[in-house]
Amino acid sequence: MSVFCRGEQLYLTPTEFQLLSALLRSAGRVLTRRILLQTIWDDSGLFIDDNTLSVHISRLREKIGSECIQTVRGVGYRWAGGA
Repeated sequence: MSVFCRGEQLYLTPTEFQLLSALLRSAGRVLTRRILLQTIWDDSGLFIDDNTLSVHISRLREKIGSECIQTVRGVGYRWAGGA
């Protein structure tokens, strides 16, 4: 998948694209880690290590800029960038 950021095309993995889409759809609201795990990987979030989400968020931040995704400690993540 690809998106454009500041006029530059970025290539995202399908998982990174799903994360970005979920964050953008809920811009300004906090998405809990549990919700993201359930939405992106499986219905119960049982088969994915919690660290997997952190790694994917980290890689997505490297591509789009760390200031765009805000961590809400102990809760989840929020889109803080422009739409």
